Amino acid sequence: MSRIKVLFLAIAVMAAALACNKEEDTTAEVRVITANGTAVAGAEVRMFGQGTVDQTDVGDIRIDRTQFTGSNGITTFDFTDLYVPGQSGFATLDVEITKEFPESTAFLPGIMQVVEEQENRKTFILE
Repeated sequence: MSRIKVLFLAIAVMAAALACNKEEDTTAEVRVITANGTAVAGAEVRMFGQGTVDQTDVGDIRIDRTQFTGSNGITTFDFTDLYVPGQSGFATLDVEITKEFPESTAFLPGIMQVVEEQENRKTFILE
């Protein structure tokens, strides 16, 4: 009889541990630098992604966020609110970086893979 109690207790503890699996943050850190490695402050960084309808059709834009880099050339997007536990993967997002200079405007398109429940980082070189 005591073996049954121990087995039941072990199953209950395992179930409780699995139910308490804390979701980790899903973030994307974008670093913008010049070709010589200098941080680009005040660059506008847009991250966006479209849903897919099927293999040939692209749906509406599902994610569209814009932020500016700080003095260190970095901005961090938090997508934790969009991640649903259990979904397979998160997103590959388009990235558009724009920096206004007194005499010109620099523009850099790119992409970034954002993996769920991780701190994702990518550096873009603005020339």
